Amino acid sequence: MARQRRSREELKEVDALVERLRDFIRLNYLTAAEVARQIGVRDATIYSWLLGRTRPAEPKRIAAFLDSSPKENGSGIAPSGYEYREYKNWRGIPKPRRCPFCKQAKGDIRKSRGRFLGVCPNCGATGPKRESWDEALRAWNGKGN
Repeated sequence: MARQRRSREELKEVDALVERLRDFIRLNYLTAAEVARQIGVRDATIYSWLLGRTRPAEPKRIAAFLDSSPKENGSGIAPSGYEYREYKNWRGIPKPRRCPFCKQAKGDIRKSRGRFLGVCPNCGATGPKRESWDEALRAWNGKGN
């Protein structure tokens, strides 16, 4: 296949697409090798795109991959597939849910430097800091802003 000469506008579009891919990898905590497997290219190819050494020959594949990935609503980082559910014990008192990252242990609301935050006792993941215990609990459970 002969190499095509691209116009400046096309080069800007390709560069913007690679930037979107870079943000996708960074925000979804994926490695370039995992993304390469999903797109169908070698991981060295992805790394060369991200470093700016080369440009993709078929930017449509990247665009199709990025457009097919699910968009998550809500604030902050949430693992893929997480659906909010109110966690309460049998008395109706709210309680911390399981850690969204390791899914092994229930979170613990702790006081830190005069504020409160959710912490996973298993993996050490922390939630956002809040002024009160209740606000920290809502933030850990996925409903806090």
